[in-house]
Amino acid sequence: MGALMMFLDEWKYVFRTKGLLRIILGILLIPTFYAVIFLASLWNPYSNVKHLPVGIVNNDARVVNHQTSYSLGKALTNRLTRTDSADFKTINQTRANHDLKTGKLYMVITIPKSFSKQATQLGQHKFKNIDLNYHTNAGFSFIAMKMSTTIAESVQKSVNQQLTTAYLQVMAQTLTNTGKQLTTADQALTQTNAGLKQTTSDENQLATADQTLSNHEAEIQNGLTRLATGTTKLTTGLKQITQNNQQLAQILTTSTQKNSITATKQAVQKLLTTNTAIAQQAIAGNNQNLAAIQSLNQGVSKLSTGAASLTGDTTKLAQGTNLIHQANTKIATGLKAGGQQLIAAGQDTTHQVKNIVSPIKLTHTDTTHVKNNGTGMTPYLMSVALFVGCITFNIIYDMFTPHRRPKNAFDWWGEKIPFFLTFTLAAATIMFLMLLLINRLTPLQPIRTWLFAILTMWAFGSIVTFFNLIMGKTGAWLMLIFMIIQLGGSAGTYPIQLSNYFFQVIHPYLPMSISIDAFRSTLSIGNSILSETIIFGTVILIFNLLMLITFSLNMKKVTTFPYDN
Repeated sequence: MGALMMFLDEWKYVFRTKGLLRIILGILLIPTFYAVIFLASLWNPYSNVKHLPVGIVNNDARVVNHQTSYSLGKALTNRLTRTDSADFKTINQTRANHDLKTGKLYMVITIPKSFSKQATQLGQHKFKNIDLNYHTNAGFSFIAMKMSTTIAESVQKSVNQQLTTAYLQVMAQTLTNTGKQLTTADQALTQTNAGLKQTTSDENQLATADQTLSNHEAEIQNGLTRLATGTTKLTTGLKQITQNNQQLAQILTTSTQKNSITATKQAVQKLLTTNTAIAQQAIAGNNQNLAAIQSLNQGVSKLSTGAASLTGDTTKLAQGTNLIHQANTKIATGLKAGGQQLIAAGQDTTHQVKNIVSPIKLTHTDTTHVKNNGTGMTPYLMSVALFVGCITFNIIYDMFTPHRRPKNAFDWWGEKIPFFLTFTLAAATIMFLMLLLINRLTPLQPIRTWLFAILTMWAFGSIVTFFNLIMGKTGAWLMLIFMIIQLGGSAGTYPIQLSNYFFQVIHPYLPMSISIDAFRSTLSIGNSILSETIIFGTVILIFNLLMLITFSLNMKKVTTFPYDN
């Protein structure tokens, strides 16, 4: 009953003291202001990277290669100025240097004069890396410098992919054209094979004719021999006829019966003259026939020899032609298959080039879902805000002087600590509600988050109040230093593995490390916070027992305090 009266007297003091309620209400909002305003400023900065000013200096010179004009620097500049990855602006070198130095730009990308020329040499033996320079000024913002570096690396990756894609597409088109040429060669070779087939047929006919000529060679030789023999006999007969004609002429000349046979003589004389002329012509012609027969006989012999040789050569030629035909058939088949493969390789170019340029498909899976940077920073800033609220309250409000004379240490504790616990409960609740309403925070476990925020402020408040009771304002100052140490060792922004050895050692024992881990679980992860709850419950119990001891040790001073009537 005495502790309850002491608690009520504390509230009466607040309401009676002019301006104190306004101060209490102002302190009540300190955690809210700290967490809500700070988180709002960095809630989702990565979605606003499109507003980060970046300058582009295009010094690239247009080049002509294979009757095609290239101005890749201009194309890159136009593409960047149309993207939302940053606020790209095209400026000259002098302006870029000035704006970068004065902080108006956070990065300047410089495209060199030889950019297009170097790009057109891609794939050649003399190819050198293409230069693309970027300049930053980390003095104005290290975070902006890191973001700018990420943007520059993204631009580099994009340009690499575009150049590689263009080069591979040209190669694919070359393969397609080569394949078509091979297919055309296959068709020409097929036509050649058809001609070879006709040649082989003609060669076979020639070989057959040669064989027929060889087969009838003996008959020709026998006929020519008989013809020569008959011609000789004919010549002999004709000579005999000539002699008989001469004898008949003599008889006709010397005959005594000239008168009676005058008419007969004339007729026979005429016939004799005619026979003699015919016989002489026949003899001359027969002599020519003999010469011709001899020449023909020699020609037949040569023809026979040539025919035999031609038959052998024709057979060899036919065999060689068959071999050529078979080889051409294989070549034509290979050309056709190779051409079809090259054409197939050159088709579906976009898909194939994409696979070559980006052969690895990166799949990201996150066991939790954090919507934005602000949600990820909330555990850290909630912890800091609650600790700052406890320090501010202890600096401004007197947690030692009682306003009713306590009968014992418990009455003294009952006047001050319940009042403080009520204040911290309200401060933590208001902060949590404002985060939900203003920052649109969406905790995975909202009730647990709210309850643990209250528990955290009670634990922080117990620690800060104890040191304030035993050391006065010096204790509050020490708690401020302690908070700063916790800012470095609680791993609220970066993983503790990235901090130095000192902070890694103290990290597990810092109150803010415990609260941050718990808030991460309730906001995003969903893990149990039982261990953190037990730790903070123990902290509250221990430091409140220490405060009871402190009040007990100061009971002798109760007679010196001015009390309200």
